[in-house]
Amino acid sequence: MKIRALLVIVALWLGVLSGNGFCSGSSDLKRGDFPVVLMYHDIKPAEMNGFDVSVHDFRQQLDWLQANGYRTLTMDEFIACLAEGRFPEKTVLITFDDGYEGAYVYAAPELRRYGMKAAFFIIKDAIGTKLPGYPYMTETQIKELSADPLFSIEPHTLSHPDLSQLSGEALQAEVGGAKAFFEKLTGKSCETMAFPYGYYNKAVLSAVREAGYKASFAVSDRGLFDSDARFSIPRIYMGSIMSKNDMALFKKFVTDYHNMPSAAFAERYGPML
Repeated sequence: MKIRALLVIVALWLGVLSGNGFCSGSSDLKRGDFPVVLMYHDIKPAEMNGFDVSVHDFRQQLDWLQANGYRTLTMDEFIACLAEGRFPEKTVLITFDDGYEGAYVYAAPELRRYGMKAAFFIIKDAIGTKLPGYPYMTETQIKELSADPLFSIEPHTLSHPDLSQLSGEALQAEVGGAKAFFEKLTGKSCETMAFPYGYYNKAVLSAVREAGYKASFAVSDRGLFDSDARFSIPRIYMGSIMSKNDMALFKKFVTDYHNMPSAAFAERYGPML
């Protein structure tokens, strides 16, 4: 009787775990199953370009997410939920593209202060270089971020080309070569990547799968091209406009992410007015 009672207790306990685990469900994910995914570029004391977000605005956005019960994901958690086919409610994946130094200098400390997680998609050929007003991270800075359990480093290709204009060996080099480089640099597996400019086509999605990635991120929702939805996940473009009018657009996109039209997922460049 004691053994039977113990088995019943164990079975009930396992049932509770499976019902309330971090993520569970089927593996057939659709667009509406993914959590909110935010795409930042540079964080600066003051914006210089439409794709910048100021430190003040970034802090306000994190404040709002925390106050409204949103939980951020590491990329490992994101991949684990992909495998299970379900994400918990009110989860957010924060991503940064290109590898600007401002993400290291300003964003990372703010994220640590809130205990929030993020993924950084880095351009290999940009490491340690500078554009006017936009220095990129160094290898040392990238390794430091990778060593923090809150953060992950993922590829944003070797040279940031429009992948939809490449084919064959050139396409595979940008996709697979970047994966190999960042895995060697960080000593960790890279299981996701982000498309430069968000552009992709059927050949790009095939190359990503062949290179061994488990997911990839776009910007706009350009369609699936007969591929799994996890290989062209749309993201909210976090430009300076998102914090105007008491963060009206930011709140709208986050709370209504799954109902936003495809046209809403677009990159917004341009100098500040």
